[in-house]
Amino acid sequence: MREFYDKKREEGKPYRVAVIACVNKLLHWIFALLKIKSNTAFQDVA
Repeated sequence: MREFYDKKREEGKPYRVAVIACVNKLLHWIFALLKIKSNTAFQDVA
């Protein structure tokens, strides 16, 4: 994740934009793992 953050900063992205990109990437990983574990599609309850 640090490499991804550093890459975004080198692209000229501000601190917050780079951090949000990292958070977004982590969320994608988490939901992908949950989908694999439960073998069902994600359903948003909100």
